[in-house]
Amino acid sequence: MSKVYFVPADKEEGEKILVEKTNSLIKKSGILDEIKKDDFAGIKLHFGEKENSGFIRPSVVKEVGRLCKAVSDNVTMVETNTIYAGERSNSISHLKLAYSHGFGFERTELPAIIADGPTGRDFVSVDINKKHVKEAKVASGIMDLDVILGLAHVTGHCQTGLGASIKNIGMGCASRAGKLEQHSTVLPEVTADKCIGCGLCIKWCPANAIKLNNDKAAISKEACIGCGECTVACRTEAIEIKWNESVQNLQEKMAEYAYAALRGKKRGFLNFLMKITKDCDCMAKENDPSIVSDIGILASKDPVSIDKATIDLLNNLGNCDRLKDGYPNIDWNIQVNYAAKIGLGSLDYELINI
Repeated sequence: MSKVYFVPADKEEGEKILVEKTNSLIKKSGILDEIKKDDFAGIKLHFGEKENSGFIRPSVVKEVGRLCKAVSDNVTMVETNTIYAGERSNSISHLKLAYSHGFGFERTELPAIIADGPTGRDFVSVDINKKHVKEAKVASGIMDLDVILGLAHVTGHCQTGLGASIKNIGMGCASRAGKLEQHSTVLPEVTADKCIGCGLCIKWCPANAIKLNNDKAAISKEACIGCGECTVACRTEAIEIKWNESVQNLQEKMAEYAYAALRGKKRGFLNFLMKITKDCDCMAKENDPSIVSDIGILASKDPVSIDKATIDLLNNLGNCDRLKDGYPNIDWNIQVNYAAKIGLGSLDYELINI
């Protein structure tokens, strides 16, 4: 049984209190205890998309880095590029966006590395021989690390139901080719009778895969990258993904990629259950409402246990499935159950309040 540590926290308490609570949680959970002085340690986080403010505060990341640097001389923030067009699709604009959100060295006292290179093409093939993925295309910079410390801002997600530690590592440590492999079976379809030809999906499609044909949206299966943004943009529910085998495969592939990225590495995880929105930080905008009130922060060395504890805490608020309220056709259980099945971690945990 894995240990998961919890401290209640609310963004309204202010950043100073949040930093202090993060410090206490890390020290009492012992997630940094195995790190050695010469280890290369990467703090894996999401720098936030343009117009998004849900990302973990730079002041908190600075404190995490300070504690890491007390035990290792080689600590950096680390991220990878996205498969969709935008400011996070290449390292140069990605880092510019990160700096604009406060993740420059002057604020965090940490360097930042985009681990799959300038255009997302740098990866190492990792032989895992799992159900879906035989060789995972993990970002080269991830594979050079001895330690991964995952910092996840917990959200809902239009394809996986939950975005937390497993997604942060599984999708977030994959190269662009690895992300495409995970999304390869997730292709949306248009119900013509519901489509009003407004063109919103065209505006939001990062792959230019949607055109209007006789005033109805038409999606090119050859160009589609399976990101799901069109399903979120559509206001008439005319665009949907068949949430059966495709979603199950995506979540299982994501768990397999997390297995590949973490194999042989020291690891620790922090889940921040604050400003929890229906959609992930790739899509959620600054004024999007939270689906629940702020809960707190979790810490563990087990990515499965921390995500299971996250779900349990979420659903204990009101005794209902908060994630399925947003996306009722998506079963978030798939990712945690499958991750446990392949040996990524345990569904059984002890919650320790701090």
